[in-house]
Order: sequence, then C-alpha cells, then structure tokens
Amino acid sequence: MAYAKSEQETVLVFDYELNLWRAYSTVPKHIRKLMSIAEMETVEMEDDRPIAFKGTLTEKQVSMKKPRVYTEKQLEEFKQRGKALAKKTNN
Repeated sequence: MAYAKSEQETVLVFDYELNLWRAYSTVPKHIRKLMSIAEMETVEMEDDRPIAFKGTLTEKQVSMKKPRVYTEKQLEEFKQRGKALAKKTNN
C-alpha cells in the first residue's frame, strides 16, 4: 500500500559544499513535479509502481519566496481583465 497521507513527506537538504539540493519524496504531487525538472531515482516500489524517489537539484531549481498578497482592488482588476479576455476569445 502507498504511504498514508499522514506519512507522506518531501525532504530537501542543501549541501553547501557541493552547492546542490538533495531531494527525497513520497508525496505523489511533489514526485511528479520533481521528475519534470530533475532526474530522480526510484527508492521504493509497490505493485510495480514507484512510491518513493530521491535525486539532486541545482541551487537555481529551488526557490524560497514570500507569498504575494493582493488588495481587493487588484483582485477586482484581475477579475475584470479575465472577463474581458474570455469575452474576446469567445467572439
């Protein structure tokens, strides 16, 4: 059986000497993302299906950023632009 949600994890460890990130994951969403950006190695299989992966990432493949916070006015502007674009593409 695949890992229970309470047991799923993704671990990123930065190796300063080698200037790279070591990644390990049992979270399906993170595994798909990691496999699309880096070469990953299967660590654990279940029923001919991989459930745990590990690999390395360059420093530029991992970012840490402060989440954006939009004002109500900005959100309304985005909404109006979206509606205008949808209307334009439907015509």
